Amino acid sequence: MQDLPLLDALMRHYDELVDHVRRRFGDKNFAHEVVHEVYMHVVRTRPREQEGTPLALLKHISTCKAIDLQRAATSHSQWQESVGAVPDTNLHHSDGEEILRGKQLIDALEIVIDDLPPRCREVFLLHKLQDMSQDAVATQLGISRKMVVKHMERAMSAIRPVWSDAHAEIGDAAMRESLAAPLRPRFPAQETIVRGAAKRRAVRKIATMAAILLLSTGAAWLIDPAYDTRQITTAVGETSMLTMADGSRIQLNTDSELRIESRLFSRRMTLLRGEAGFDVAHTYRSFVVEANRTTVTDIGTVFDVRNEEDGARVSVQQGAVEVRSDSGQSQILAANQALRSTAGKLERLADPEPGQSGAWQRGKLYFNGTPLREAAADMQRYLAQPIVPADARTGDLRLSGEYDIKDIDDLLRVLPTILPVTVKRGASGVVISAIAGNAGNAGNVMSTVK
Repeated sequence: MQDLPLLDALMRHYDELVDHVRRRFGDKNFAHEVVHEVYMHVVRTRPREQEGTPLALLKHISTCKAIDLQRAATSHSQWQESVGAVPDTNLHHSDGEEILRGKQLIDALEIVIDDLPPRCREVFLLHKLQDMSQDAVATQLGISRKMVVKHMERAMSAIRPVWSDAHAEIGDAAMRESLAAPLRPRFPAQETIVRGAAKRRAVRKIATMAAILLLSTGAAWLIDPAYDTRQITTAVGETSMLTMADGSRIQLNTDSELRIESRLFSRRMTLLRGEAGFDVAHTYRSFVVEANRTTVTDIGTVFDVRNEEDGARVSVQQGAVEVRSDSGQSQILAANQALRSTAGKLERLADPEPGQSGAWQRGKLYFNGTPLREAAADMQRYLAQPIVPADARTGDLRLSGEYDIKDIDDLLRVLPTILPVTVKRGASGVVISAIAGNAGNAGNVMSTVK
């Protein structure tokens, strides 16, 4: 069993895999048959584990195996649906490669649709595959028509690359007609989607009524329980991207640690150290980030939070946030604005230059006349070794430019060609020293190197 970790995972998650296939394809006996086939596949082929959890890989294999089994039983009828009714004489001359391309297109579209956020996927399925109007979709899912439009825009941006590949050979109207039929049975029926949405609305209504009742009885601390908590970290020099189930995206910078709590009425993040960027999907649940006695509440935005020794720094790329210190001070921060929270006080910073805010999310360090002591502190976050200016006049030198965070060693190597300094490496770290002949104008030296 030690040399077959997938088989061990399959035995431990057998019932979960059966339920995964049953929810997707609606037949428990068929689900058992699929998981048995997966078991035989793992024993026979001993597939190599891929990046990710064994359970995720087994679910993927189970889905593919179920699709293969369904195709084997209904391939002729599925193809008839995908190409429409054609005379028998033409069917005999169908090109095998064309048939294969059609099936591959259906499979590719299914994968893209399946990866959409749950609400976004429901909107797409009802509007595009079930031919429901946008107004009807809004009514059935209990959301605004504006949100339907936003979900459709997001879905189509994900689907369009695959969709466009077929445009050269299939007209838009013909493609809609030919692809909807084989895709439709691969996803829940209209009634199932609508029923699930109604159930969620009922749960939210009950939760809201329970919250009101608890508030009225003085038990307010119970109204927002956490149902899922996890912690993510990055090592020095490492960055990481996480997409939450609701579609929100979190990017963690070097040497950072973030605790994520999914609660009944909120999504709460605690930045324990380092820096994180947030691209928030709007839901009925609030999105709150806490970092070193500072609370950042999303109003609908893309923003960045850095945990600092004596507080936190917040910058906004899109939308707005409310920043509150533990002393009760609060400010609304809009796009292209930044502030620092220090010892309970909020201080507005100079508006970031274009390209500066969130530069690390593009893999860049951005400096614009930045004192070398601050630039060195930023560089050090991506290296295990300390980087230290030798004295105050070295720290006063100013650095400009945009540099790759994955190659700080190279930046240190070329730094003497940018500023009048020497760079020495030793067992205790990297020491940057100003060249004595330039000490007189050390505070005015600036170089812009991209």
